[in-house]
Amino acid sequence: MRISRPAVVAACAVFFVAAQSFASYRITAWIPPWDGNALTSIQMNGGAVNEANPVWYSWNADGTIAKNWNAENQTWRAAMTGAQIIPTVQNVVNQSFSASAVQTMLATPASREAHAAAIVQLVVNAGLDGIDVDYERIPAASKANFSAFVSTLGGKLHGIGKKLSVTVYAKTSDVTWDGEGGEDYGAIGGVADSVKIMAYDYHYSSSDPGPIAPLDWLDKVVTYAQSVIPSSKIIVGLPWYGYDWTSTGNGATASYTSATLVAQNNGVAVEHDANGEATYSYNGHTVYFQDATSYAKKVDLIKSRHGGIAGFAHWAVGVEDPAIWGVIRGTSVPAPAPTPQPPAPVPAQPLPADFSVSGPNVLTLAHGSELTADYRLTSINGFSSAANAAVIAPASFNGVVAPVTPSVSASSPMTLRVAATALTAPGAYQVTLRFTSGTLVHDDVVTIVVNAMTRRRAARR
Repeated sequence: MRISRPAVVAACAVFFVAAQSFASYRITAWIPPWDGNALTSIQMNGGAVNEANPVWYSWNADGTIAKNWNAENQTWRAAMTGAQIIPTVQNVVNQSFSASAVQTMLATPASREAHAAAIVQLVVNAGLDGIDVDYERIPAASKANFSAFVSTLGGKLHGIGKKLSVTVYAKTSDVTWDGEGGEDYGAIGGVADSVKIMAYDYHYSSSDPGPIAPLDWLDKVVTYAQSVIPSSKIIVGLPWYGYDWTSTGNGATASYTSATLVAQNNGVAVEHDANGEATYSYNGHTVYFQDATSYAKKVDLIKSRHGGIAGFAHWAVGVEDPAIWGVIRGTSVPAPAPTPQPPAPVPAQPLPADFSVSGPNVLTLAHGSELTADYRLTSINGFSSAANAAVIAPASFNGVVAPVTPSVSASSPMTLRVAATALTAPGAYQVTLRFTSGTLVHDDVVTIVVNAMTRRRAARR
């Protein structure tokens, strides 16, 4: 369908007004300190954030508070200058949210009091503006105890002029199952300074492929939240990530960079679904991810229907489309796609011999494990030689990535070995595979994802 010029101008005007009106909202962002891309991003864009939520703290096995990788690091802290620093503490024990640990902590007034006192002492010692509590998988039976803990912690923090943020699952009604059922929106909203709702993972890593945060679901989530929480305390958490699902239903987390590289390397076009989410398919995979267009559409919906909310949170800095920051600042908006034009005719010419190399563009492995992947050569126009393989890895990747076989030919693949050692920081790394044969040089970019911590998962209904 051809879009008229007045329609394009009107669409741009809507996005421009939505972007400019960000000034009346509180902009917060979770910052994973194990991802070097997050540091680069917040150094460049820290001024656009009112509140920084670095994920600095988790739990030891006994329920005491532990510091995560780069917690309280001065370089990271300097990047957040100008924003209130309200770090996130999670009930993560041995890299996974622990229902049993949080249930034990919540069980008695004495244990709740001790845990709240430890958090307050942490806030004071580190000179923080407050704390963001992200306790997940809370048993529904502990709902009243969690509300009591929030009340105790809120009273202590407010008594010394500090803020309490509580991160909760998204839901569209009061429920009784564990996780979402362990959080009393009304009680939490009555005490906390802000309630951050994880409005994402409607489709998740082990679900069928689909949009991460569909618009009609977002609308229902915020509508329910406003019925039980003061709108002035509601901060809607939006996704900046995506998933790459295989045909068997297993989804690997995808950043904007990795998702767009995979599309380019497989020669497929990125489209947008009815919710505005970026999507495409390749080799039996289905990908949904976020870009500036999908982000602006979510924000525009929430602003138009729920304008009284306090602001927006984002998971997570370091995986986003850089153009999103322009939407937040109101300095740029997603432009409509140009009408495709047919290419100019090119006179036929003899084509030289060449080659291409195919193989996986995203390799995902757990911290402390290793894997291998094969890359195969396809001859073009009679190419009959072999190509030497080399790896160019970033200095930040403190692991092993090397070819097991030094070359690749039409009859023999090149096997790549990747290992994440104990010293390898979790995160996503862009590695270049360079294949050389005479004067022919071809580079393929592979994203190596090292997982260390269980992804937070919001409610799906």
